[in-house]
Amino acid sequence: MSRLRALWVGAVVPLILFPVAGCGQAGGAQHLSGISGAGGATGDSVNSGISAAPGDSAAPGGGNGTGGATAGGAPAPTAGAEQAVGRVVLSTYQDWWAAQVKAYSGEDPNGAQVRVYSNGLALANVLQSLAGLRDAKLVMTGQPAISPQVTSVDLNASPQSAVIEDCVDVTGWHQSDPATGSVKDAPQHLTRYRAKAVLRINAGLWKVFEFNREAGRTC
Repeated sequence: MSRLRALWVGAVVPLILFPVAGCGQAGGAQHLSGISGAGGATGDSVNSGISAAPGDSAAPGGGNGTGGATAGGAPAPTAGAEQAVGRVVLSTYQDWWAAQVKAYSGEDPNGAQVRVYSNGLALANVLQSLAGLRDAKLVMTGQPAISPQVTSVDLNASPQSAVIEDCVDVTGWHQSDPATGSVKDAPQHLTRYRAKAVLRINAGLWKVFEFNREAGRTC
């Protein structure tokens, strides 16, 4: 789905509204309102591991209309155990973004749901951004849009891992004053950018461990 603050207050590294010029147009973006994946995007349940049967024909990145090719041109796994895992990975990533929307809006100010779907640096960055927003007395309003695609699954790694590439569009997601509703975005911020997420198995569950913006790449 994150360094949220492009604020002029404090020194939190911005995750969402990064202060640079915006990227190019994105296609096939999925708005996060009502996302519900296998892990329960906005509910209290967690993803429960591999649920799709091996040999399922849908590509891991299916459902977004983005095809199944990696950034390097090699096909993403489209059959067998890798494909089944890809479905779970994609659902987890979507749930993570939905949890961020809830957290940054003030509905889940301590990021309880974000903790369900992420760990490591990805979780630390979101919690840092939540603290920065809280200190600035701001919330996020509106909705981001994502276009995730599973580009690789490594079941031989220890722990098992997967990579998702995405085009994130935060044009409709704003830092706002909760008291007045006024928008408090930085004068210049990154509104559309490519990103890469790394997910790993953690205590039997897939979680987002890394999320890196690729600010120099358009989408």
